[in-house]
This record gives sequence, structure tokens and C-alpha cells, in this order.
Amino acid sequence: MNSDSSILHIGAQCSLPSCNLCDFLPIACSHCHQTFCSDHISLDSHKCPILETRTITTDESTTESDQIRRCDLDGCRKPSLLFSGGKGETCSACHKAFCALHRHQDVHKCPSLVVGTKAPTKKASSSIASRVKLPPLRNKPPTDPVKLAQWQKMEVMKMQHRASPADPKDKNTSPPPDQRLHVKVAVEETEKVFWFRKTVVTGCALDLLVSRLGLTFPGNPALILSKIPADDKEDPVVLQNDQLLVNEIEDGSLVIVSPASR
Repeated sequence: MNSDSSILHIGAQCSLPSCNLCDFLPIACSHCHQTFCSDHISLDSHKCPILETRTITTDESTTESDQIRRCDLDGCRKPSLLFSGGKGETCSACHKAFCALHRHQDVHKCPSLVVGTKAPTKKASSSIASRVKLPPLRNKPPTDPVKLAQWQKMEVMKMQHRASPADPKDKNTSPPPDQRLHVKVAVEETEKVFWFRKTVVTGCALDLLVSRLGLTFPGNPALILSKIPADDKEDPVVLQNDQLLVNEIEDGSLVIVSPASR
């Protein structure tokens, strides 16, 4: 089985025929017991058979809604990753349940980050470099600004021919080059080249890379995505999960997935 086919076994496809999206974090409907993406988990959106078998009164609709475990972030009404009501948590630090978008600690402003470190420091960034193996630079970038700009353009052009979509659902699509963001991902002592849509949020890009590369770390720690500067004398820059990836890195950047420092 090749790597592309093995990716299809991660998560599950949305059961709505018109969607059929392969979702890495599918949610099961407590009535029809089928799995759906976050956009189609509501009874109305996937036309759940329960709506046809009996008439749901206003009071019953309220009860059904109350049974859905919503994201604990103030102002968010999306289903949490637990979906059904009851006890449970998706963040082991603050013991709350969040939706797919807000599950990362820096996105839901987890109190544990205040107790620990508010932002990546130079010491934290340096520890990343000491804990991971970076691939050797094949071609050292020029220091002259004009030549550097030309070099970066050439590198991106090369990547456009080599890059694979990081999101499996983009496998059979071909968005224009100006709508793609190309990245090199350091894996052990090699590089993998992927492209993302420029609308992707960094936290989602992190999840896609972890699944795409089959990355695992002892103890299942929280993970971070960092940008490796072209100048190897500079420290890695830890990216923020709640920001658009295109706002944090340039096209053609080298990034790395690593455990968050404690």
C-alpha cells in the first residue's frame, strides 16, 4: 500500500453523498450513527432520518440541541470534538472540550500557557533546533538582497513541479499557482515538498502535515510548527496556530513539526 492510499484510512469521509469530504476529525450523529464533517453534523444539514420518522416539536428541538456538546470557547457554537453531551475534554490542561478550530491551546487561550510561557522565547526556539535534525542545505542562499530574491523565485519554481497537496481532498484539483503556498518540510534529515491553499490556518496545516507524514512522538505531546530561517545562524520561529499560514511564512519556506517545549 502506497503512502497516498494509506492517508485515506485516516479519519473518515463525510456520509453526505453531496459532500463526501475526507475529514480527519469526523463526528458521529447520535441518531443515525453515521459520521459527518463539521459542516454537516447538524440534523438538518445531513437530513437525518430521525426528522422523517417523527415530528420534532420546538421543545424537543431545544432538547436535541442541548444534547450536543458545543465548543467551550465563548461565542463559538460549533460542535466540540466530543459532540454528544456529557463529561469529557479535548484539552487535558484546562479540562474543556473544543471544536476542531479551537482545540489548540494557543487558539483557545488556555490558562496553562499563562502559567507556563506566554510566547515562544529565544530559548524555546533554540531548544527546537537542538532537538531536531535539519536537512543539510543543498544550495546556500546568497547574501546579496537582489540575488537572494532571484534565488527564492527559482526555488519556488522548482517546488511547484515537485510539490504534492498537503490536503488529500486537493489531490484531484489544480488551483492556480497564485492561490498556493509551497513549503519544504524537514523530516529527519530529508525534505518533503507540499503545497497548501492560501486560505489554510496554521493549526490546520499542522494537523495535515502530521497526518500526511505519519508523524508520531513519544508521549503524544502537543506539537508546534516552526519556520526555519534561510540563515542557519538564526533561531527557528514558532508559528501561531490561529493565524493564516500565508501571513506567517513566505512562499517556499522551510518548516518543521516538533513537540512543544515545556
